[in-house]
Amino acid sequence: MEEKIQNTSLSHLHGRLKKEYAWHKAGDILLDSLEDGIALLEMKNEGVRIIYHNRALCSVMGYDEDTVITDIVEMLCPRDRMALVVLSEQTVRKGKPMSIEVLGMDKNGKENWIHVSAKPVDFIVTDGVAVLAMITNITHDKQKNLESTINYERCMMLQEAMNKSVYFEYDNISDTMTLNYRSADGGVDPVEVRNYSAYAKKMHLIHPEDRELFFGTLARACSKAMKGSLRYRTTVIDQQSYKWANNIYISIADSNGRVVRIIGRIDDIDDEQKEKVRTTKLIEYDSTTGVYNKLTAATKIQQAIENNKGKREFFAIVDLDDFKEYNDTYGHSFGDEVLKSVASDLVASFPDGIVGRFGGDEFILYVTGYDEKKVEEKFESYLKKLEHTLIRGENHEIRCCVGVVWSDSTDSYAEFFDGADALLYKAKNSGKNKVLCQKL
Repeated sequence: MEEKIQNTSLSHLHGRLKKEYAWHKAGDILLDSLEDGIALLEMKNEGVRIIYHNRALCSVMGYDEDTVITDIVEMLCPRDRMALVVLSEQTVRKGKPMSIEVLGMDKNGKENWIHVSAKPVDFIVTDGVAVLAMITNITHDKQKNLESTINYERCMMLQEAMNKSVYFEYDNISDTMTLNYRSADGGVDPVEVRNYSAYAKKMHLIHPEDRELFFGTLARACSKAMKGSLRYRTTVIDQQSYKWANNIYISIADSNGRVVRIIGRIDDIDDEQKEKVRTTKLIEYDSTTGVYNKLTAATKIQQAIENNKGKREFFAIVDLDDFKEYNDTYGHSFGDEVLKSVASDLVASFPDGIVGRFGGDEFILYVTGYDEKKVEEKFESYLKKLEHTLIRGENHEIRCCVGVVWSDSTDSYAEFFDGADALLYKAKNSGKNKVLCQKL
Protein backbone atom coordinates (compact mmCIF):
# COMPACT_ATOMS: atom_id res chain seq x y z
CA MET A 1 0.00 0.00 0.00
CA GLU A 2 1.40 3.39 -1.01
CA GLU A 3 2.27 5.79 1.75
CA LYS A 4 0.00 8.84 1.83
CA ILE A 5 1.91 12.04 1.03
CA GLN A 6 1.58 14.59 3.80
CA ASN A 7 1.88 18.34 3.58
CA THR A 8 5.23 19.48 4.89
CA SER A 9 6.79 22.74 6.01
CA LEU A 10 10.31 24.03 5.46
CA SER A 11 11.13 23.01 9.01
CA HIS A 12 11.11 19.41 7.80
CA LEU A 13 14.18 20.26 5.73
CA HIS A 14 16.22 20.96 8.88
CA GLY A 15 19.48 19.13 8.55
CA ARG A 16 18.98 18.48 4.82
CA LEU A 17 20.65 21.70 3.57
CA LYS A 18 24.17 21.43 2.22
CA LYS A 19 26.83 23.17 4.24
CA GLU A 20 27.37 25.91 1.67
CA TYR A 21 23.67 26.93 1.82
CA ALA A 22 22.12 29.01 4.55
CA TRP A 23 18.33 29.29 4.89
CA HIS A 24 18.17 32.76 3.30
CA LYS A 25 20.26 31.59 0.33
CA ALA A 26 18.05 28.56 -0.16
CA GLY A 27 14.99 30.76 0.10
CA ASP A 28 16.32 33.12 -2.58
CA ILE A 29 16.90 30.23 -4.95
CA LEU A 30 13.46 28.84 -4.23
CA LEU A 31 11.64 32.14 -4.81
CA ASP A 32 13.71 33.14 -7.85
CA SER A 33 12.82 29.86 -9.57
CA LEU A 34 9.14 30.80 -9.62
CA GLU A 35 7.65 32.24 -12.80
CA ASP A 36 5.21 34.40 -10.85
CA GLY A 37 6.29 37.54 -9.08
CA ILE A 38 6.61 37.41 -5.30
CA ALA A 39 6.82 40.55 -3.18
CA LEU A 40 6.81 41.52 0.47
CA LEU A 41 5.15 44.87 0.98
CA GLU A 42 5.19 47.15 3.99
CA MET A 43 2.03 49.23 4.29
CA LYS A 44 2.19 52.32 6.48
CA ASN A 45 0.14 55.49 6.74
CA GLU A 46 2.63 57.33 4.54
CA GLY A 47 2.34 54.77 1.75
CA VAL A 48 3.33 51.33 0.48
CA ARG A 49 6.82 50.14 -0.36
CA ILE A 50 8.32 46.85 -1.50
CA ILE A 51 10.87 45.52 0.96
CA TYR A 52 11.58 42.34 -1.08
CA HIS A 53 10.78 40.94 -4.52
CA ASN A 54 12.06 38.00 -6.53
CA ARG A 55 13.53 38.31 -10.02
CA ALA A 56 10.35 37.10 -11.73
CA LEU A 57 8.48 40.20 -10.57
CA CYS A 58 10.55 42.32 -12.95
CA SER A 59 9.58 40.30 -16.03
CA VAL A 60 5.97 40.04 -14.86
CA MET A 61 5.80 43.84 -14.67
CA GLY A 62 7.58 44.22 -18.05
CA TYR A 63 11.04 45.29 -16.85
CA ASP A 64 14.60 43.92 -16.93
CA GLU A 65 15.68 41.47 -14.23
CA ASP A 66 18.18 43.92 -12.73
CA THR A 67 15.47 46.54 -12.18
CA VAL A 68 14.79 47.43 -8.56
CA ILE A 69 11.04 47.78 -8.05
CA THR A 70 9.99 49.82 -5.02
CA ASP A 71 6.35 50.67 -5.80
CA ILE A 72 3.92 48.55 -7.81
CA VAL A 73 1.14 51.14 -7.52
CA GLU A 74 3.10 53.73 -9.52
CA MET A 75 3.47 51.22 -12.37
CA LEU A 76 -0.31 50.98 -12.86
CA CYS A 77 -2.73 53.02 -14.93
CA PRO A 78 -4.25 55.93 -12.96
CA ARG A 79 -7.73 54.40 -12.65
CA ASP A 80 -6.41 51.05 -11.45
CA ARG A 81 -4.06 52.66 -8.93
CA MET A 82 -7.07 53.98 -7.08
CA ALA A 83 -8.88 50.64 -7.35
CA LEU A 84 -5.89 48.79 -5.84
CA VAL A 85 -5.48 51.32 -3.01
CA VAL A 86 -9.18 51.28 -2.13
CA LEU A 87 -9.38 47.47 -2.14
CA SER A 88 -6.23 47.12 -0.04
CA GLU A 89 -7.70 49.49 2.54
CA GLN A 90 -10.78 47.28 2.75
CA THR A 91 -8.89 43.96 2.90
CA VAL A 92 -5.22 43.46 3.78
CA ARG A 93 -5.06 46.46 6.10
CA LYS A 94 -7.88 44.79 8.02
CA GLY A 95 -6.24 41.38 8.04
CA LYS A 96 -8.13 39.92 5.06
CA PRO A 97 -6.78 38.46 1.78
CA MET A 98 -7.10 40.42 -1.49
CA SER A 99 -7.40 39.51 -5.18
CA ILE A 100 -7.63 41.99 -8.07
CA GLU A 101 -6.85 42.35 -11.80
CA VAL A 102 -5.24 45.66 -12.75
CA LEU A 103 -3.74 47.27 -15.83
CA GLY A 104 -0.10 48.31 -15.69
CA MET A 105 2.46 49.83 -18.06
CA ASP A 106 5.80 48.24 -18.90
CA LYS A 107 9.08 50.10 -19.45
CA ASN A 108 8.07 50.89 -23.06
CA GLY A 109 4.65 52.22 -22.11
CA LYS A 110 2.87 49.10 -23.36
CA GLU A 111 -0.21 47.88 -21.50
CA ASN A 112 0.39 45.00 -19.14
CA TRP A 113 -2.43 43.16 -17.35
CA ILE A 114 -1.52 41.63 -13.97
CA HIS A 115 -3.35 39.68 -11.29
CA VAL A 116 -2.46 40.51 -7.69
CA SER A 117 -3.17 38.11 -4.79
CA ALA A 118 -2.11 39.30 -1.37
CA LYS A 119 -2.59 38.56 2.31
CA PRO A 120 -1.13 39.91 5.57
CA VAL A 121 1.80 38.05 7.20
CA ASP A 122 3.21 38.28 10.72
CA PHE A 123 6.85 37.24 10.29
CA ILE A 124 8.10 40.75 9.41
CA VAL A 125 8.80 43.30 12.11
CA THR A 126 7.00 46.51 11.17
CA ASP A 127 4.96 49.30 12.70
CA GLY A 128 2.54 48.97 9.78
CA VAL A 129 1.17 45.91 7.97
CA ALA A 130 3.36 43.35 6.21
CA VAL A 131 1.83 41.82 3.12
CA LEU A 132 2.90 38.88 0.96
CA ALA A 133 1.80 39.34 -2.65
CA MET A 134 1.85 37.07 -5.69
CA ILE A 135 1.75 38.92 -9.03
CA THR A 136 0.89 37.07 -12.25
CA ASN A 137 0.99 38.41 -15.81
CA ILE A 138 -2.41 37.72 -17.43
CA THR A 139 -2.00 39.94 -20.52
CA HIS A 140 -2.04 36.95 -22.88
CA ASP A 141 -5.27 35.62 -21.36
CA LYS A 142 -6.91 39.04 -21.59
CA GLN A 143 -5.92 39.39 -25.22
CA LYS A 144 -7.22 35.92 -26.02
CA ASN A 145 -10.56 36.68 -24.37
CA LEU A 146 -10.83 39.96 -26.27
CA GLU A 147 -9.92 38.27 -29.56
CA SER A 148 -12.54 35.58 -28.90
CA THR A 149 -15.19 38.23 -28.33
CA ILE A 150 -14.18 40.08 -31.52
CA ASN A 151 -14.14 36.87 -33.55
CA TYR A 152 -17.58 35.88 -32.28
CA GLU A 153 -19.13 39.25 -33.16
CA ARG A 154 -17.33 39.20 -36.51
CA CYS A 155 -18.84 35.82 -37.38
CA MET A 156 -22.32 36.94 -36.34
CA MET A 157 -22.11 40.05 -38.54
CA LEU A 158 -20.80 38.07 -41.51
CA GLN A 159 -23.54 35.45 -41.19
CA GLU A 160 -26.25 38.11 -41.18
CA ALA A 161 -24.74 40.18 -43.99
CA MET A 162 -26.70 40.47 -47.22
CA ASN A 163 -25.32 40.43 -50.76
CA LYS A 164 -25.17 44.22 -50.89
CA SER A 165 -23.76 44.58 -47.35
CA VAL A 166 -20.31 45.94 -46.55
CA TYR A 167 -18.76 44.36 -43.46
CA PHE A 168 -16.49 46.70 -41.48
CA GLU A 169 -14.15 46.83 -38.50
CA TYR A 170 -13.07 50.10 -36.91
CA ASP A 171 -9.96 50.13 -34.71
CA ASN A 172 -10.64 52.87 -32.17
CA ILE A 173 -7.07 52.95 -30.89
CA SER A 174 -5.44 53.59 -34.28
CA ASP A 175 -8.47 55.30 -35.92
CA THR A 176 -8.34 52.77 -38.78
CA MET A 177 -11.39 51.56 -40.70
CA THR A 178 -11.35 48.34 -42.71
CA LEU A 179 -14.19 47.98 -45.22
CA ASN A 180 -14.73 44.50 -46.62
CA TYR A 181 -16.51 44.42 -50.00
CA ARG A 182 -17.86 41.27 -51.59
CA SER A 183 -15.98 40.41 -54.78
CA ALA A 184 -17.47 38.93 -57.95
CA ASP A 185 -16.25 35.43 -57.02
CA GLY A 186 -17.95 35.58 -53.62
CA GLY A 187 -14.81 36.47 -51.71
CA VAL A 188 -13.98 39.60 -49.73
CA ASP A 189 -11.92 42.59 -50.89
CA PRO A 190 -10.71 44.60 -47.87
CA VAL A 191 -10.04 48.34 -48.09
CA GLU A 192 -8.13 49.90 -45.20
CA VAL A 193 -8.60 53.58 -44.38
CA ARG A 194 -6.17 55.13 -41.88
CA ASN A 195 -7.01 58.35 -40.01
CA TYR A 196 -10.62 57.48 -40.76
CA SER A 197 -12.25 60.32 -38.79
CA ALA A 198 -10.51 62.99 -40.87
CA TYR A 199 -10.71 61.00 -44.11
CA ALA A 200 -14.48 60.46 -43.87
CA LYS A 201 -15.06 64.21 -43.53
CA LYS A 202 -12.52 65.24 -46.17
CA MET A 203 -13.68 62.73 -48.79
CA HIS A 204 -17.40 63.32 -48.12
CA LEU A 205 -18.17 59.68 -47.32
CA ILE A 206 -21.26 60.85 -45.42
CA HIS A 207 -24.02 63.04 -46.85
CA PRO A 208 -23.67 66.63 -45.49
CA GLU A 209 -27.12 66.49 -43.89
CA ASP A 210 -26.23 63.27 -42.04
CA ARG A 211 -22.67 64.05 -40.88
CA GLU A 212 -23.56 65.46 -37.46
CA LEU A 213 -25.72 62.42 -36.72
CA PHE A 214 -23.12 59.95 -38.03
CA PHE A 215 -20.06 61.33 -36.23
CA GLY A 216 -22.06 61.89 -33.05
CA THR A 217 -23.07 58.22 -33.11
CA LEU A 218 -19.46 57.17 -33.80
CA ALA A 219 -18.23 59.21 -30.82
CA ARG A 220 -20.78 57.59 -28.50
CA ALA A 221 -19.91 54.09 -29.77
CA CYS A 222 -16.23 54.82 -29.07
CA SER A 223 -16.97 55.96 -25.52
CA LYS A 224 -18.51 52.73 -24.18
CA ALA A 225 -19.51 49.20 -25.18
CA MET A 226 -22.87 49.31 -26.92
CA LYS A 227 -25.02 48.01 -29.76
CA GLY A 228 -27.05 50.08 -32.19
CA SER A 229 -28.12 50.92 -35.70
CA LEU A 230 -28.11 54.09 -37.78
CA ARG A 231 -29.75 55.12 -41.07
CA TYR A 232 -27.83 57.64 -43.15
CA ARG A 233 -26.63 58.40 -46.68
CA THR A 234 -23.12 57.37 -47.68
CA THR A 235 -20.85 56.71 -50.65
CA VAL A 236 -19.40 53.57 -49.05
CA ILE A 237 -21.84 51.27 -50.88
CA ASP A 238 -21.68 53.02 -54.25
CA GLN A 239 -18.62 55.24 -54.68
CA GLN A 240 -20.38 57.20 -57.44
CA SER A 241 -23.34 58.52 -55.44
CA TYR A 242 -24.92 58.72 -52.00
CA LYS A 243 -27.03 55.70 -51.08
CA TRP A 244 -29.24 55.14 -48.07
CA ALA A 245 -27.67 52.62 -45.71
CA ASN A 246 -28.47 51.00 -42.39
CA ASN A 247 -25.39 50.64 -40.20
CA ILE A 248 -25.70 47.84 -37.60
CA TYR A 249 -22.80 47.94 -35.15
CA ILE A 250 -21.43 46.72 -31.83
CA SER A 251 -18.54 48.34 -29.95
CA ILE A 252 -16.27 46.05 -27.95
CA ALA A 253 -14.37 47.17 -24.83
CA ASP A 254 -11.40 45.56 -23.11
CA SER A 255 -11.42 44.58 -19.44
CA ASN A 256 -10.55 48.14 -18.51
CA GLY A 257 -13.71 49.48 -20.17
CA ARG A 258 -11.91 51.10 -23.11
CA VAL A 259 -13.52 50.56 -26.52
CA VAL A 260 -10.93 48.96 -28.80
CA ARG A 261 -13.02 47.84 -31.78
CA ILE A 262 -16.32 48.58 -33.49
CA ILE A 263 -17.64 45.78 -35.69
CA GLY A 264 -20.62 45.94 -37.97
CA ARG A 265 -22.14 45.88 -41.40
CA ILE A 266 -23.54 48.51 -43.73
CA ASP A 267 -26.71 47.30 -45.46
CA ASP A 268 -27.92 48.85 -48.72
CA ILE A 269 -31.48 50.10 -48.07
CA ASP A 270 -31.58 52.71 -50.83
CA ASP A 271 -34.48 51.17 -52.75
CA GLU A 272 -36.43 50.59 -49.54
CA GLN A 273 -35.85 54.14 -48.31
CA LYS A 274 -36.76 55.71 -51.66
CA GLU A 275 -39.97 53.69 -51.75
CA LYS A 276 -40.72 54.88 -48.23
CA VAL A 277 -40.17 58.49 -49.32
CA ARG A 278 -42.36 57.96 -52.37
CA THR A 279 -45.13 56.49 -50.25
CA THR A 280 -44.82 59.34 -47.76
CA LYS A 281 -45.17 61.85 -50.56
CA LEU A 282 -48.31 60.14 -51.79
CA ILE A 283 -49.78 60.24 -48.30
CA GLU A 284 -48.64 63.67 -47.11
CA TYR A 285 -48.31 65.86 -50.20
CA ASP A 286 -50.71 67.34 -52.71
CA SER A 287 -50.01 65.68 -56.05
CA THR A 288 -50.68 68.82 -58.12
CA THR A 289 -48.70 71.49 -56.27
CA GLY A 290 -46.15 69.51 -54.24
CA VAL A 291 -47.02 71.23 -50.92
CA TYR A 292 -48.61 69.44 -47.95
CA ASN A 293 -52.18 68.26 -48.37
CA LYS A 294 -54.95 69.53 -46.09
CA LEU A 295 -54.71 66.88 -43.36
CA THR A 296 -50.90 66.84 -43.16
CA ALA A 297 -50.64 70.65 -43.12
CA ALA A 298 -53.24 70.93 -40.36
CA THR A 299 -51.48 68.26 -38.28
CA LYS A 300 -48.03 69.79 -38.66
CA ILE A 301 -49.34 73.29 -37.93
CA GLN A 302 -51.03 72.12 -34.73
CA GLN A 303 -47.80 70.41 -33.64
CA ALA A 304 -45.83 73.59 -34.39
CA ILE A 305 -48.31 75.68 -32.40
CA GLU A 306 -47.83 73.41 -29.38
CA ASN A 307 -44.02 73.61 -29.71
CA ASN A 308 -43.88 77.39 -30.23
CA LYS A 309 -45.81 78.62 -27.21
CA GLY A 310 -44.77 82.14 -26.26
CA LYS A 311 -43.59 82.98 -29.78
CA ARG A 312 -45.34 85.27 -32.26
CA GLU A 313 -47.11 83.03 -34.73
CA PHE A 314 -48.75 83.92 -38.06
CA PHE A 315 -51.44 81.97 -39.90
CA ALA A 316 -52.62 82.88 -43.40
CA ILE A 317 -55.18 81.71 -45.94
CA VAL A 318 -54.42 82.47 -49.59
CA ASP A 319 -57.33 82.29 -52.07
CA LEU A 320 -57.09 82.85 -55.84
CA ASP A 321 -59.39 85.47 -57.38
CA ASP A 322 -61.60 84.21 -60.22
CA PHE A 323 -59.78 80.88 -60.52
CA LYS A 324 -62.72 79.36 -62.43
CA GLU A 325 -62.00 81.68 -65.36
CA TYR A 326 -58.57 80.09 -65.89
CA ASN A 327 -60.09 76.65 -66.19
CA ASP A 328 -62.93 77.85 -68.43
CA THR A 329 -60.65 79.92 -70.69
CA TYR A 330 -57.46 77.83 -70.90
CA GLY A 331 -58.47 74.41 -69.63
CA HIS A 332 -57.89 72.48 -66.40
CA SER A 333 -54.26 71.64 -67.14
CA PHE A 334 -53.55 75.38 -67.36
CA GLY A 335 -55.41 75.84 -64.07
CA ASP A 336 -53.04 73.27 -62.53
CA GLU A 337 -50.07 75.35 -63.74
CA VAL A 338 -51.58 78.40 -62.00
CA LEU A 339 -51.94 76.46 -58.75
CA LYS A 340 -48.33 75.28 -58.99
CA SER A 341 -47.10 78.85 -59.45
CA VAL A 342 -49.14 80.16 -56.51
CA ALA A 343 -47.83 77.35 -54.27
CA SER A 344 -44.17 77.53 -55.33
CA ASP A 345 -44.03 81.33 -54.94
CA LEU A 346 -45.61 81.02 -51.49
CA VAL A 347 -42.96 78.49 -50.44
CA ALA A 348 -40.24 80.75 -51.89
CA SER A 349 -41.59 83.76 -49.98
CA PHE A 350 -41.70 81.84 -46.67
CA PRO A 351 -39.11 79.03 -46.96
CA ASP A 352 -39.22 78.39 -43.20
CA GLY A 353 -43.01 78.15 -43.07
CA ILE A 354 -45.48 75.29 -43.29
CA VAL A 355 -47.43 75.50 -46.56
CA GLY A 356 -50.40 73.35 -47.51
CA ARG A 357 -53.17 73.18 -50.07
CA PHE A 358 -56.43 73.42 -48.15
CA GLY A 359 -58.54 72.51 -51.15
CA GLY A 360 -59.49 73.84 -54.58
CA ASP A 361 -57.73 77.18 -55.00
CA GLU A 362 -57.03 77.83 -51.29
CA PHE A 363 -53.68 77.52 -49.51
CA ILE A 364 -52.72 77.86 -45.84
CA LEU A 365 -49.47 79.03 -44.28
CA TYR A 366 -48.02 78.97 -40.76
CA VAL A 367 -44.80 80.78 -39.89
CA THR A 368 -42.94 82.27 -36.91
CA GLY A 369 -39.94 84.54 -36.47
CA TYR A 370 -41.37 87.74 -38.02
CA ASP A 371 -43.18 90.87 -36.88
CA GLU A 372 -46.50 92.04 -38.31
CA LYS A 373 -45.00 94.66 -40.62
CA LYS A 374 -42.50 92.23 -42.15
CA VAL A 375 -45.20 89.63 -42.86
CA GLU A 376 -47.40 92.21 -44.57
CA GLU A 377 -44.45 93.38 -46.70
CA LYS A 378 -43.62 89.83 -47.75
CA PHE A 379 -47.22 89.15 -48.78
CA GLU A 380 -47.40 92.42 -50.72
CA SER A 381 -44.27 91.39 -52.62
CA TYR A 382 -45.75 87.94 -53.14
CA LEU A 383 -48.91 89.37 -54.74
CA LYS A 384 -46.90 91.66 -57.01
CA LYS A 385 -44.77 88.75 -58.17
CA LEU A 386 -47.88 86.74 -59.05
CA GLU A 387 -49.09 89.58 -61.28
CA HIS A 388 -46.22 88.71 -63.64
CA THR A 389 -46.29 84.92 -63.74
CA LEU A 390 -44.77 83.10 -66.69
CA ILE A 391 -46.89 80.14 -67.78
CA ARG A 392 -46.28 78.31 -71.06
CA GLY A 393 -44.05 81.10 -72.30
CA GLU A 394 -46.51 83.93 -71.63
CA ASN A 395 -46.99 86.38 -68.76
CA HIS A 396 -50.26 86.06 -66.85
CA GLU A 397 -51.68 88.21 -64.08
CA ILE A 398 -52.60 85.98 -61.16
CA ARG A 399 -54.51 87.71 -58.40
CA CYS A 400 -55.11 86.50 -54.84
CA CYS A 401 -56.54 87.63 -51.53
CA VAL A 402 -54.83 86.87 -48.24
CA GLY A 403 -56.16 86.85 -44.69
CA VAL A 404 -53.43 86.82 -42.01
CA VAL A 405 -53.84 86.63 -38.24
CA TRP A 406 -51.16 86.54 -35.57
CA SER A 407 -50.96 85.81 -31.86
CA ASP A 408 -48.53 85.34 -29.01
CA SER A 409 -50.79 83.04 -27.03
CA THR A 410 -53.23 81.11 -29.21
CA ASP A 411 -52.81 77.34 -29.01
CA SER A 412 -55.50 76.25 -31.46
CA TYR A 413 -55.27 75.63 -35.20
CA ALA A 414 -59.07 76.06 -35.44
CA GLU A 415 -58.93 79.51 -33.82
CA PHE A 416 -56.20 80.59 -36.22
CA PHE A 417 -58.15 79.28 -39.21
CA ASP A 418 -61.42 80.95 -38.25
CA GLY A 419 -59.67 84.29 -37.72
CA ALA A 420 -57.82 84.16 -41.03
CA ASP A 421 -60.94 83.00 -42.87
CA ALA A 422 -62.92 85.99 -41.59
CA LEU A 423 -60.19 88.39 -42.77
CA LEU A 424 -60.05 86.67 -46.16
CA TYR A 425 -63.79 87.18 -46.58
CA LYS A 426 -63.34 90.91 -45.86
CA ALA A 427 -60.52 91.14 -48.40
CA LYS A 428 -62.65 89.43 -51.06
CA ASN A 429 -65.49 91.90 -50.46
CA SER A 430 -63.25 94.97 -50.60
CA GLY A 431 -61.77 94.77 -54.07
CA LYS A 432 -59.74 91.49 -54.18
CA ASN A 433 -55.96 91.09 -54.66
CA LYS A 434 -55.46 92.34 -51.09
CA VAL A 435 -53.75 91.39 -47.85
CA LEU A 436 -55.42 91.98 -44.50
CA CYS A 437 -53.47 91.27 -41.34
CA GLN A 438 -54.46 91.71 -37.70
CA LYS A 439 -54.01 90.22 -34.25
CA LEU A 440 -56.47 87.61 -33.04
